[in-house]
Amino acid sequence: MFGTYRTLLALMVVTFHIGRVPIIGEYAVFGFYTLSGYLMTLIMQKNYHYTLSGTGKYALNRFLRIYPLYWISIVMSLALIAGLGEEATRAYHHAIFLPDTLANWLKNILLIFPSGSLPRLTPPAWALTVELFYYICIGLGLSRYRWLVFVWLSAGVGYHIVTYLAGMEFSYRYYPIEAASLPFATGALIYHYKDRIDAWLSRTLGSYSGSVSYLVFGMVIINWYTGVKTGHSHGISFYINYVLCVMMVMLLMSRTTLPFISRRFDKWMGDLSYPIYLIHYQVALFVIVVLQWTGTHLTRPDNLLMAVSIPIIMLVSLLLAKTVELPVEGVRSMVKKWR
Repeated sequence: MFGTYRTLLALMVVTFHIGRVPIIGEYAVFGFYTLSGYLMTLIMQKNYHYTLSGTGKYALNRFLRIYPLYWISIVMSLALIAGLGEEATRAYHHAIFLPDTLANWLKNILLIFPSGSLPRLTPPAWALTVELFYYICIGLGLSRYRWLVFVWLSAGVGYHIVTYLAGMEFSYRYYPIEAASLPFATGALIYHYKDRIDAWLSRTLGSYSGSVSYLVFGMVIINWYTGVKTGHSHGISFYINYVLCVMMVMLLMSRTTLPFISRRFDKWMGDLSYPIYLIHYQVALFVIVVLQWTGTHLTRPDNLLMAVSIPIIMLVSLLLAKTVELPVEGVRSMVKKWR
C-alpha cells in the first residue's frame, strides 16, 4: 500500500518547486530513497533471486520503468523550448535549455547527471541518477545479505556525521550519491527485518497500524513546519523526517488496505506518482503561458500557479499513465515471465 504515499511525496515536490512552500520537496526525496531501498531489495530477493538471468530481467524492467516516460518528459521540454525560446525557459528554470555538446545530449538522454550538471531538460532528473546508481548496486547484490547492508548503512551514517561535524553545507548531505546511502540502506535493512517488524507491529498496534500511518504522515508535515519556523529545516528536522519516512515504510509494507483507501484506489494513485515527478515543471510553464493569454501574469514560484497547475498535472499524469505506463507495464510483466 505504497501508492498513495508515493503520490503524496511527489505532490510535496510539486509544492516545493512550483509554489512558495519551502524545503518540503527535499524531505520528500529522502522519503522516495528510503522506499526505493526497501522495494528494490524486496523484488531482487523475491522475484529475481540474484541469478544471471534474474539480474538481467531486473535491469530490463528498471529500464522500462524509468526511461520511456522520462524521454517523453524531455520531449515536452524540447517542445516548450521550441515554442517559447531558450530565454523564456531559462528564465523559468535555469536548467531548461538545449544541450550544446554531444556529451550533454547523452547525459540528458541516458539520465546521467553529475551533481549540478546542466542543462537538465527535466530538472528534477538529478535525483533519478541517484536512484539509478543504487538500483544498479542493489541488482549487483549490495543489499543481498544483512551483514552487507549493515556495512552499507554504517558508511551512510558515517558520511552524514562527517559532513555535519565538518560544517559542510546541507547540499553535501542531500545531493551527492553518497548522501543517499543513508535512506537507501535503511530501506534495504527494513526488508531484512520485515518479519520481525511485522510481528512487533501486530503485537503493539494490531489492526490500528493503518490508522497510525496517517498520524505519522501528519507528523511529517508538522515536523517540516516546525523546522521552517525554528530554522532547523536542514538540521534536526531533516533527520526527524528521515526517521518518520522509515516509519512510514514499516507501517505500510504489509498493508493491503488502509482506512478510507482501497487497494484499487491506492494502485491508481501510485500510478500517477512518477509522471507527476517528471512533468510538473513543464505543465506549470504551459499554465503560465495560457494564463498570460488571459491577462494573468505569474512567475514561479507562486501559490496561485501551484493551485491552478496541480489539477492539470494530475490530469496529464493520468493520461500518461494510461497511454504510456500501462502498455509498458504489460511488457514488463512479460519480461518477468521470460525463462
